[in-house]
Amino acid sequence: MNNKFHTITTQFKKSLLTTLVISASSTAFANDAEQLGKEQLAKEKLTKEDIERIEVKGYAASVEKSLNMKRFANSVVDAVSAEDIGKFPDQTVADALQRIPGVQVEKDLGGESDRVSIRGTAPHLNITLLNGQSVASATASASITRPSRGFNYSLLPAELVDTLEVFKSAEADVDEGSIGGTVVVRTRKPLDSESNYAALSVKAFHFENADETKPYISGLYSWKNEAEDFGFNVGFVRKELATQRDSKEVRFGYRSTDANGDGNNEYYPGAVGYNRYASDSDLNTVTATLQYAPSANLDIVFNNLYSKSEHESYGTYSSGFILQNIGNIEQADIVDGTVVAGTLPAHNNLGYYGNAGYQGEFKTQAHDIKITYSKDNYTLTTQFGYSKAEGAVSDVYSEYYANTDASYSIENGMPEVVLSDSLTPADYRLDYNHKNDIANDSDEKYVQFDFEYQLDNDYFTAIKTGVKYREHSKAANLIKANYPKKGADGSTNNLGQFATTTVNDFMGGENAILWQFDNAAYSNWIASTEPSTAPYEHLDYTYDLQESITAGYVKALFSFSDFRGNLGVRAVKTNVDSQSMQYTGRSFDPQNIEEVDFSTSYNDFLPSLNIAYDYSDEIILRFAAAKVMSRPDYDFLSARKSGYCTEATGCKGNEGNPDLKPYRASQYDLSAEWYFNESSILSLAYFYKDIDSYITNSTVDKEWLWTDPDTGVEELRTFLITQPLNGLGGENSGFEVNYTQKLGYGFGIQTNYTYSDAELDQTAEQVAAGEEAVLPNNSEDTFNATVYYENMGFSARVSYTYRSEYFYTTYLGLNQYIDDFGQYDLNLSYNVTDNLNVVFQAINLTDEDQRSMSSNSTGMSDGNRPLAIHNYGRRFLLGAQYKF
Repeated sequence: MNNKFHTITTQFKKSLLTTLVISASSTAFANDAEQLGKEQLAKEKLTKEDIERIEVKGYAASVEKSLNMKRFANSVVDAVSAEDIGKFPDQTVADALQRIPGVQVEKDLGGESDRVSIRGTAPHLNITLLNGQSVASATASASITRPSRGFNYSLLPAELVDTLEVFKSAEADVDEGSIGGTVVVRTRKPLDSESNYAALSVKAFHFENADETKPYISGLYSWKNEAEDFGFNVGFVRKELATQRDSKEVRFGYRSTDANGDGNNEYYPGAVGYNRYASDSDLNTVTATLQYAPSANLDIVFNNLYSKSEHESYGTYSSGFILQNIGNIEQADIVDGTVVAGTLPAHNNLGYYGNAGYQGEFKTQAHDIKITYSKDNYTLTTQFGYSKAEGAVSDVYSEYYANTDASYSIENGMPEVVLSDSLTPADYRLDYNHKNDIANDSDEKYVQFDFEYQLDNDYFTAIKTGVKYREHSKAANLIKANYPKKGADGSTNNLGQFATTTVNDFMGGENAILWQFDNAAYSNWIASTEPSTAPYEHLDYTYDLQESITAGYVKALFSFSDFRGNLGVRAVKTNVDSQSMQYTGRSFDPQNIEEVDFSTSYNDFLPSLNIAYDYSDEIILRFAAAKVMSRPDYDFLSARKSGYCTEATGCKGNEGNPDLKPYRASQYDLSAEWYFNESSILSLAYFYKDIDSYITNSTVDKEWLWTDPDTGVEELRTFLITQPLNGLGGENSGFEVNYTQKLGYGFGIQTNYTYSDAELDQTAEQVAAGEEAVLPNNSEDTFNATVYYENMGFSARVSYTYRSEYFYTTYLGLNQYIDDFGQYDLNLSYNVTDNLNVVFQAINLTDEDQRSMSSNSTGMSDGNRPLAIHNYGRRFLLGAQYKF
C-alpha cells in the first residue's frame, strides 16, 4: 500500500503543478490577506441569522456564504451556494458536490456526473433529500432493470438550487439511511427573494465528440406582495444533450486456459474490440413554490416539482471473440499470467458485432407542504408530501457473427484487434435479437411532526422531538420478444441489411471493423416482422417492493461557555414486503413457477452527538459520534429466484434476498477549522467508520426442484446460487485537508484533499486464496483545486478534480476497477451590465480518457488486464443570463 500511495502521490503532485504555480504567484498578496484577517478580528461575530441575510452575488461571495454555513453549523457540514438567483457554480448538482472535501462522483454512459460517493462509501449508501425529504426516482436507460437507492441527480438542474449541504455527521432530526453522508438540496423561497424578480438564461451546449450544439434554457420568476406575507416563484429548465463516447474495450471478462501448454493456466480476454455509445436526451423541469405567512408566527410553504426526460441512445460493439477459438491460439505473449497478445486462426464465430438501442422516458413529480408555527418559546412544524416517478424504455438488441481470423493485443493497457481485411457487413450473420419493453415506477409518501421548545438555563438551549412515517414502493416488469434469424425466403438475415459504411471518426481516425449501424432501419424491421417467440414476461425482472418506515427522535441543543452542539437519539422501525416470481428453466419457458410474498422487519436505535468548541473567534474544534445505518439496495431485496442446468456447467442460479439486514456502522469525527479571514479557511478533519456488516454477493449451494426440459422429469438438484448476503464488516478511516483563501486583488484559491483507507475483514476463502477484501467505490485519494479571479465584473475559474482508482464490481470471480482520473474545467463570465452576464465554460478541458481494468489473483487491479478506455470528449458552453 505504501508503494501505491507513493505512486499516486507523485502523480497527484505533477497534476497540481499549474495550480501551485498560480498559487505561488499570489504570495505577493499575503500582506493583504493578513490585513483582512486583522480586520476580521475587529468585526462583530456573525450569527446564524446573519448568514441568511448575506447577499450572494459572484463566486467569491458564494464561497463566503458556504464557509459561514459550515462555520456556524453545530455538526460536521460542508456547503455550496448559488452565485446568484438561477446561477450555480457548476452545470450539474453532482459536479458542484465534487468540490466538497470527501465527495467523489461517478459518470454515466454519456460522461455526465450523476452519482455521488461520500468518504469512500458507495452511492446507494448515501441519501439525498430535496428540502429535507426523499424524492422518488425512475430511469429510462439500461440500468432500469437493476433498481438502486442512488439519487437520480439528472432530474434536478443546478439552476433551480439555492444551496447544497452535505451532512457528514448524523443528527437525530435528519432522516436516517446514510453511512457516508446526507446531501440536502434546498431551493429558494419567495419571501426570501426580491419582489417581481426574474432571471432568464440562454446557453448553447456544444459536444465535441458528437459534433452537435444543443440549447440549454432556464428561467426563474419570483413575486411577493407589498405586505410580504404571500409570494410565489416559478422556475423552469429545458436542457438537451447529445453525447458520444468512443471506447476500446475488453468484454466478457478474463477467463483462464493453458495457452502455452506448460500445465499452468493463464488469463485471456473474452473479446477485444471497439465500442461507440451515443445518446440524445432532453430534460424539462418545472418548479413552483408558494409561501404564505399571514402572521409573524405562521409560515406555510408549498413546494412542487415536475420533471420529464426523454432519452434515445445506441451502443455498437465490434470485436474479435477470443474465447471462441482460444484453444488454437498462436504466438501467445504471456506477461505475469496474462495472455496479452496472440493470433487465432479462422473460426465461424470469431468475428462478433452487437448493437443495442434504447428509447424511453421518465417522469418525476414531488409535492411538499411545510407548516411552521412559532410562538414565544416553542416551534411546531408539520410536513407532509408525495413523490412519484415513472420510467419506461424500449430496448432492441441484435448480435452477429462472422468467420474470420484475428490477432489481438492488450499490451500497455491498450485493447487492439485486427480481423480479416476482406470482411464486410454482409459476412456477419444474425445470430440473436430481442426487443424488451421495460417499465418501472416508484412513489414515496410521508408525514412528520416536529416540536422544538426553547429552554432558559445555562447549558441546554432547546429540546426538539418529532415523529415521521413514510411509505416507499418500487416496482418493475420486463416483456421480451425474440425475432427470426432467417427471412421469409429462408435466407439468413445479416448485418449488411442495417450497416454499410465504417465509422471514420473513431478516436481520431477510421475504424475498419466498426460499421455505422442504421438504428431506424432496424427498428422498422422489428416493427414489420413477426416475433419468433410470442412476447413473454421475463420473470427475473418482475418485482414489487414495499417499505414502510416509522421513526421518532429526541434531540437536545446545548450552549455553554465556548461549547455548543447537540445530542440525541433516533429510533427507527423498517418493514419490508417483497413480491416477485421464482422459477427454474429457460426464461421463455419457465418451470416450477412460484409467486413469492416475503415480509420482514428490523429496528435501529441511533444515538448521535455533535460538539463544537469555539477556541477563539477564528478557530473551531469539533467532535462527533453516532451510530448510523443504510438500507440494502432495492436490487438486493427482490424475492426473485431463477436457475438452469446444463451438462457442461451444471446447475447454476441467482436469487435475491429480501431478508437482508441493513449496513450498520459506528462513526467518529474530529476536526479543527481556522477561519483566518472572512472568505478563508484551513481545516483538518479525521473520520473513522467501524462497519458491522457489508452486503456482498456470495455463492451458496441450495436444493431446488428442476424439471428436465427434454424429458419432463422433476427432481431435486443442487444449484450453485449467487445471492447477496450480510457479510463481514471492516473499517474505513481517513482525513480531509481543506484550504480556501481570498488572496486579494480579486484572486482566490480553493483546495481540498481526502485520504480514505478502507479495510474490510477477509473471509476464510479470501485468506486461503491470498485475496484482498476491497470496499466498493472507495478511492484512497481525492483532490480538488480551484483558482479564481473576480474583479470589475469579470470572473475566471480553473478547476481540477482527481480521484484515484476504485473497485466497483466483480465478474467471473475477478474484481473490476475504475482507474484514477483527473479533469480540468474552465469557467469565464463577464457582467456586461448590472443585469446582463455572459458566460463560457469548458468541461474536461484537456480531453482526458477514463480507463478501467480487471484484477489479478490477489484481487488488486492489474494493468495487464485492461477492460476499457473511454473517451467522452470536451464540452463547451456559451450563453448569457439577463435579470429583470
